[in-house]
Amino acid sequence: MTMLETSSTIQLFEEHVEDSYASFNMVRRWKEELGRKALGYFPVYFPEELAHALNMLPINLLGASGRLPLDIATAHTQSFVCSITKSVFQLAAQDILEMFDVLVFSNICDVARNLSGIMRRNFGAKYHIEYIHYPINNTSAHAVGYLEEEYRRVIGGLERVSGIKMRDEALRDAIGLYNRKRELMNRLAELRSEKPWLLPYTEYYTAIRAGEFMPVERFNQAMESFLREVESRTTRPADRVRVIVKGDFCEQPPLMYMKTIEDAGCYIVGDEALIGPRWIGEINAHADNPIRALAKAYVMNTTPLTVRYHPSIDKRKHIIELVKDMNAEGVIFITPKFCEPALYDYIIYKTALDKAGIPYLHLEYEESTSSFEHVRTMVETFAESIMFD
Repeated sequence: MTMLETSSTIQLFEEHVEDSYASFNMVRRWKEELGRKALGYFPVYFPEELAHALNMLPINLLGASGRLPLDIATAHTQSFVCSITKSVFQLAAQDILEMFDVLVFSNICDVARNLSGIMRRNFGAKYHIEYIHYPINNTSAHAVGYLEEEYRRVIGGLERVSGIKMRDEALRDAIGLYNRKRELMNRLAELRSEKPWLLPYTEYYTAIRAGEFMPVERFNQAMESFLREVESRTTRPADRVRVIVKGDFCEQPPLMYMKTIEDAGCYIVGDEALIGPRWIGEINAHADNPIRALAKAYVMNTTPLTVRYHPSIDKRKHIIELVKDMNAEGVIFITPKFCEPALYDYIIYKTALDKAGIPYLHLEYEESTSSFEHVRTMVETFAESIMFD
């Protein structure tokens, strides 16, 4: 790959990420070029394969990243809810989501559950709104069957919007494409863990986030090229502390927030940014019943996810193993303000880290955070305490 081609790939990713903050003009462009409907879903997880198989473009609604005033949303929501909830409402209120044909919400937390009803009450005449209620007891013998039926119910609504019927073969093809997408995203995450000096966090995040706004076929092609370029780099490692970042699984911190952590003396070797689309793992693309295969992949997955309960998961054991596997020297918790799931996990994880004697730091953020000096000071102190201990 030439330097020009590399630059073009980065630029392509950056264009999609910048557009995703508060305009979605690229979504309109892809709709026109590909002749697809657009489906926007509230994080953390949605089976994107369902949308693709129905000729829809699935887009992760990650808020406005501090680019919009939240005046309208503030008048319709409680003062103690997270920023991403307000900014998604604000996007809809200002008609910035007008090119979306479907909006999907789920029961990942109480706030997301309630946002579905608020959006339906205020914008039900503008958008087709769907809601997925994921199973709570994933060890139940009925969980897979329940989720399969829930998916089929949602598919019925999406079929009415798309004007086409779900075909098993189309869904199998979609599963294959998204299996490849997850493989590529996970490979980039592995590179970031193994050799973080080859890939600045800003580039890593931009590439991963672009995958939430690009057609999967185009993204896979671009990511393959990007991976080859990163693997060929000869950058030398610097003297930095290897840390894992936890808490950024839903509401996204400003990119400058994460860059500040890195510039303050850390290599971020693992984080939870945009984890939902790649968390599900590989799905059987040849299953006789591909809808059930999607449901089974969700129910049977024992990989920890903050907004999903599975009784077989020992999160205390998980965080210790994660630190060891990634050869990390510390953990930085960055929790969105008013995010109860993130705070619940923080209590669990900190208990285990205290017992194991592993250093950690806790910071808060909102998507509109614009001052980072306190972040730099706290992270520099944290990093130095590890270096010189």
